Amino acid sequence: MMLDMKSASIRTVQHELAALIAVVEQGGEIVITRRNRPVARLSPVASAVSPANRSPAAVRRYWGRRPPSPTVRSTITHAELVADGRGEA
Repeated sequence: MMLDMKSASIRTVQHELAALIAVVEQGGEIVITRRNRPVARLSPVASAVSPANRSPAAVRRYWGRRPPSPTVRSTITHAELVADGRGEA
């Protein structure tokens, strides 16, 4: 759904940013003005796809390809870490 481009003053952006972001998330574009002159444009990022918009299978495929972090590969157990932190041998 592509919404028409609209404009908003800097003051409006400061007070209604969440609402303007919602418009942009729906495909709209906001031209930010200062004294009725355009100074910036708030538009959706074309290459970023929100995980919320992906299917659960796509999210699993994405995360399944990522290597586990070093802490996951650790051979030290949680109980050993706690014991070490308490000074227990």
